[in-house]
Amino acid sequence: MTESLAELQRTFTAWLRRPGQAPAPAGIEARRLAIYRDLLFNNVMTFVDSAFPVALALLPAALTARLKQEFFANHACQSPYFTDISLHFREYVESLDWPELTRAPWLTELLHYEWVELAADISPAPPSDTTGQRMLAADDLDEGRQPDLRLAAPTWALAYHWPVQRWRRDTDPSSLAPEDSCLVLWRDADEQVQVLTVEPLAAWLVEQLTSARAGTGPCPAALAGQLCALTPGLDMATAETACRRLLQGLLRSGLPLRTGT
Repeated sequence: MTESLAELQRTFTAWLRRPGQAPAPAGIEARRLAIYRDLLFNNVMTFVDSAFPVALALLPAALTARLKQEFFANHACQSPYFTDISLHFREYVESLDWPELTRAPWLTELLHYEWVELAADISPAPPSDTTGQRMLAADDLDEGRQPDLRLAAPTWALAYHWPVQRWRRDTDPSSLAPEDSCLVLWRDADEQVQVLTVEPLAAWLVEQLTSARAGTGPCPAALAGQLCALTPGLDMATAETACRRLLQGLLRSGLPLRTGT
């Protein structure tokens, strides 16, 4: 019986995933199959390599190669978007319990950080309708003023147990040591990703702004009230002073905020 198209596709894709184990489809020259497999594998790995240059460089080369081959062979990506390949790779690696990965306890956080850098780079900008709004300046947060605060760019507040933002491809893996880090990451008006190391409270403030309802934003007093509710014994005046100081620091460091008041 003639092999159906669906059967041929299943045979072909099984061989593409594991050419050393699955039988090759009949009637196709082995040289052409190998060329196609290399092209497809390299195309998929282009998205992995570009998203995680530091993480893949800090791992042993043999382990990096194995992760790529096993991901290509075993993971069933569901998203039709090529840019989601990196997210699938990150999730796949995080799901593994390989003993050799325990020697890289920083890997999960580094993969997450590098993926967020990519997400910031490609994330859609906030709605362009800013009628009645203006960019916030640091002196808008002087004592007594209560502007509402809205993020004006794709922004993330991050907390890690490793200083992943400082590592580069040529960092010595044997020198990596844990160090708690809080970061604020955003894409600026020039479409460049900016990363700022901040105090934990500053990261918390940005997290509150990212979770605010669309089109609205809390004022400094509202943020201080939330902080007091989470911190027994903290008085409102101290909380509001701290919130204003940190928000002004973020503005001076370049984080873009808007206000409607």
